[in-house]
Amino acid sequence: MARSCAGSGTNFTRPGGIGYQRGMRWRTAVGFFVVGATGACAASAVVESPRAVEVRDAAPEASPAPEDAGVSDAPPTPSTPPTDAGAPVADDAATDASARACPPGEVEIPPTGPEGFRMMKGREGSHKVVLTRAFCMDENEVTVRQYAACVDAGRCLEPWTKDPFSTYPKLPDHPVNLVNWKKARTYCEAVGKRLPTEAEWEWAATGPEQYKYPWGNEPEPSCDLVDFTQFGAPKTRAGGDVGCHGGGPSKVGVHPAGDRLWPSGHVHDLAGNVWEWVEDSFAPFEKGQADAPPKVDPLVRNQTPMHPLRGGAWNRSFGGMAITFRAAAQFTYQVPGVGLRCVRGAPHPTPPPRHDVDVPGWRPPVKH
Repeated sequence: MARSCAGSGTNFTRPGGIGYQRGMRWRTAVGFFVVGATGACAASAVVESPRAVEVRDAAPEASPAPEDAGVSDAPPTPSTPPTDAGAPVADDAATDASARACPPGEVEIPPTGPEGFRMMKGREGSHKVVLTRAFCMDENEVTVRQYAACVDAGRCLEPWTKDPFSTYPKLPDHPVNLVNWKKARTYCEAVGKRLPTEAEWEWAATGPEQYKYPWGNEPEPSCDLVDFTQFGAPKTRAGGDVGCHGGGPSKVGVHPAGDRLWPSGHVHDLAGNVWEWVEDSFAPFEKGQADAPPKVDPLVRNQTPMHPLRGGAWNRSFGGMAITFRAAAQFTYQVPGVGLRCVRGAPHPTPPPRHDVDVPGWRPPVKH
């Protein structure tokens, strides 16, 4: 049964819970909640907790709680990845003096430098973050074609397909959707990558300019920039949102005006199309951290079954396109608006700019 957030233009199904943050107390429904939503969100079986989430139902694919708390976020040592799925960089490409730091299809995201950036800028829980290492981010969300190659190689499980908005396997150039956190993580590891940390994702989207949207502070979201659901848009089915292309995600990279631009390339669809899983466990950001020392390379590990989702989706209204809009769902959550994007460490990271700023814990990137 689906439940919707009044005025949000969003309807989430399976398990169908919505929540929102009021002060530092989370109103959470089963399986899914949102940070930054406006208006009242109606749901039954709601629980409140200042720090933890109680889950009373399982998503369609039930499995035991995650067992990886405390695991390092270091990229895994890959074995041979499936064909067409994003293999690790070959040595000759990495050592070519004129080669870019990241292989084709990936964009180098530089470290922040010791001054860092303000995560969740303008929202409760805003805080400074320093990222000391460059990384390579997929320029597109993982496509059906890429994910199918991993399935065919016997290294990934098929996504949930019993939904009219499923992209798998019939839409090879669309983002794969209906993929839960464990399947997303497994795919990235199978191709020699990993899920981004939440801080890495936000830095890649906002950059040193601290933009509101990947394309800048203006204009506001439109179908020229992003795949999302506009207020007043017709419904493609009872309780379903239409997006910009008649329902369901669009092909990757078809909204170039909404790209996030970096010197090494463009990252597509960081807003809209499908939500993107990140590696962290979920925890609300504390209030009163605006003037606290920066967090250095943060990665949250705890026992909650929830993980953040970032970037909004085709079935989210314009408020969800803001970079600082934050949602979370339990690790078994798999719906038409959820997909993934992977990252890996850059072979030859660009050094950060030099600044006379002393940040405890900051260190320059390791030279290779």
